[in-house]
Amino acid sequence: MENTPLGSFPETRIAAEGAVTYANSTLGGVHGRPVELVTCATNGSPESSQDCANRLIAEKPVAVVGGVDLSTEAAMPLYEHAGIPYVSGSPQLSGELSSPTSFSLTGGTLTDLLGITEYLTATKHVKKVHALYADLPGLLTAAIQGSQTILRKKDVTDILLVAEKVDTADFAPAVSQAASGNPDAIVVVFPAQSCARIVQVAATLQVKAPMYFVGSCASPAVTRAGGRNPGNLFFASAYLPVGRSGGDQETEAFRAQVPESQRSPLSQASFSTVLAVRSLLAEAPDTTPNVLRTALRATHDHPNVMAHPFTCDGTQINAFPAVCNTAVRILQWSDNSFTDATGTWVDGRELMSLIS
Repeated sequence: MENTPLGSFPETRIAAEGAVTYANSTLGGVHGRPVELVTCATNGSPESSQDCANRLIAEKPVAVVGGVDLSTEAAMPLYEHAGIPYVSGSPQLSGELSSPTSFSLTGGTLTDLLGITEYLTATKHVKKVHALYADLPGLLTAAIQGSQTILRKKDVTDILLVAEKVDTADFAPAVSQAASGNPDAIVVVFPAQSCARIVQVAATLQVKAPMYFVGSCASPAVTRAGGRNPGNLFFASAYLPVGRSGGDQETEAFRAQVPESQRSPLSQASFSTVLAVRSLLAEAPDTTPNVLRTALRATHDHPNVMAHPFTCDGTQINAFPAVCNTAVRILQWSDNSFTDATGTWVDGRELMSLIS
């Protein structure tokens, strides 16, 4: 999605373009042939998503790499019918997590939220958790309600859920309500554009409680909305922080190809997914959608890019068989950059068994 009031995520396209440049200039493409990227931006409507799907399918691609599109559900049957694997590193909707031709190399918002819940209960041992979440039907609302059930079964005694519209004119009442009563943690589940406004309001209201956001909000623009150095902002991310230096070859390539202002888990997702697809095709005898689908389903702890290895056998989360990886890191915004607050992967998938 780009240039729409519902959300605009050009960083996903910019990073995919950068990954293709790196794949062709440094990695030799696939079997000596260059990778070609065709992009299509939606406006967030089902009709737009279907139009993009039809346009991309007409190009006869080996795969479709999903960015962020809040109406992807409408397009998934088209990809399924065409037999084209849909591969994403930033899934947001249930269709992306359950389609038989979809492969989510991270679990997106769902596993971000599970990871936050696991961290708060197993590591922080919280007793009072308040949540501020987007008032949207579908997976986000179901996920936050599922987290409420999990928190109760994990002996969290004070739980408050505050729903608010994504496009509300004033987040102050909702943020104030979520911060009331001095909670041990405030969990925020909103798209990135809303998160910046929420962080700004929280700074104005001098909210001191630790605030935990899903990975789509882990961008410098969001954190800087809170002032010079807010120390209470934490983010679940399926991707390691890139920092200003260090890391492996792919991390260095990401920094080289993606402008600093566009670096976030969402742009990491596109960069990572393009390179993961390229890697699988380079290992395969042929470059067809069927061959790629077979290769993806056969993966077991396959190396990922800036992320935990993935296994696409459909068993990571039974309710969402397209999920190939459920591990996240908890990042903290500190000294004008993201730092790794946990030093290890946090995996909350076992918590799904607590949801009846």
